[in-house]
Amino acid sequence: MRRQPALLSCFTLATVVTAPSALAQETTKPQPWRLGTAIDAPDWLKITGSVRPRYETLTNTLVAGRSGGDELLSVQTLLKAEINTGAIIIGGELLDSRLLSGNAGGGSAAEVDALEPSQLYLAWRPKDFLQQGAALDLTLGRFTMDVGSRRLIARSGYRSILQSFDGARAVWTSNANLKATAFYTHPVNRAPSDVPSALDNEVWLNQPLDNVGFGGLSLEAPLPYTIVGEVYLFDLDEDDASDNATRNRDLSTLGARLRLAPAKAAFDFDLEYVSQTGSVRATTSSADTTDLDHDAEMIHAQLGYTLDAPWAPRIALQYDQASGDRSPSDLSSERFDVLFGDRAFEFGPTSIYGVIARTNLIGPGVRLEVKPDSASDAALAVRRLQLESSADSFSNSGVRDTASASGDDVGTQIELRYRRWLLPDSLRLTVGGAAVMRGEFLESAPNAASEGDALFGYTDLTWTF
Repeated sequence: MRRQPALLSCFTLATVVTAPSALAQETTKPQPWRLGTAIDAPDWLKITGSVRPRYETLTNTLVAGRSGGDELLSVQTLLKAEINTGAIIIGGELLDSRLLSGNAGGGSAAEVDALEPSQLYLAWRPKDFLQQGAALDLTLGRFTMDVGSRRLIARSGYRSILQSFDGARAVWTSNANLKATAFYTHPVNRAPSDVPSALDNEVWLNQPLDNVGFGGLSLEAPLPYTIVGEVYLFDLDEDDASDNATRNRDLSTLGARLRLAPAKAAFDFDLEYVSQTGSVRATTSSADTTDLDHDAEMIHAQLGYTLDAPWAPRIALQYDQASGDRSPSDLSSERFDVLFGDRAFEFGPTSIYGVIARTNLIGPGVRLEVKPDSASDAALAVRRLQLESSADSFSNSGVRDTASASGDDVGTQIELRYRRWLLPDSLRLTVGGAAVMRGEFLESAPNAASEGDALFGYTDLTWTF
């Protein structure tokens, strides 16, 4: 296990420990401490941020080529500032995702991005644009973004690092809640990419991938019975560069979604279908010049009901399916590409654990959510894991049996999470974990780790200021 300088660890611990005393107020209901208020920032300057130390531990990894467990103690710090001159906004956000201690051979390196400007943008946000009550947000520069369900484009909710984009984005919302989003960007690549530099928390500025273009259009509209509909088209086009080998993906992703938000004593649902076409190459090697025809799809279906009862219990039936590659030797690819989406809100924690993704997966499940009081919530989810194609690898694990001789039963995942505001809107504790009981595929695939069931646990403390 690697140890970082004691000074950094002590500073992080002191920040969290002293936060409650700084937040205390001589009122019946403590008001959250805010940095902007503390420094008496002018009205045109908005400053916000957060500090989140987290400890994670994993027993029996599911990733091919690894063995044993993994461990990570990290801290994520965010500081965001916006200068508001009226319709013109200048904004920036600084991310510091730093490893304090962890295993050199696991997934820790992928969670490090030290002292990085994750956002730096100029925005135009006029009111009553094109019609009374409508709003426009035109943003140029570097930014993070959530689009639609967040399954394909998202600002990560669990991971410590953020996916940024350089380019332009326009979001127009009408007075009738019609929303149109259009963007064209170059994804930003995290640096440094080598493991030793990342584990040493070296500070390198991330660079946009000029050889990768990513654009799209999304339309959301209210429908009868408070249903919301969405259609979207995303285009990803990448070519090899001297400093960035790619699979030369040329993908068009077309999707549609219908959703009804949860409400007390009522059913809710979320239905999404995505079709993906184009071409890819099997590897990033410069010697690989064969374009494979790409034809993949993804389905999400969820039906929930919220009881009008103490703790407001909501139970939901879930079903996810994403196509896998049927044959490693033909000239086609059916493995769904997850683009830049988030998965933690449906498939459990990511970071050093998250091997479950929306690719080569059939995953029915059930989820229970409760709110014991206004300060806390909890969730329990159980999901069956099965390969959509028995010849392809399981999600992000790399475990594969090209002969399809190991079956398609991956196993069962159980996930638990509890969150509580220790200080309202200021200090929140989260404790959670997940376990995968291995099925036939993870027991017998040629490159599967011959170990027991995977067990993962984590706890973090988020101070928002």
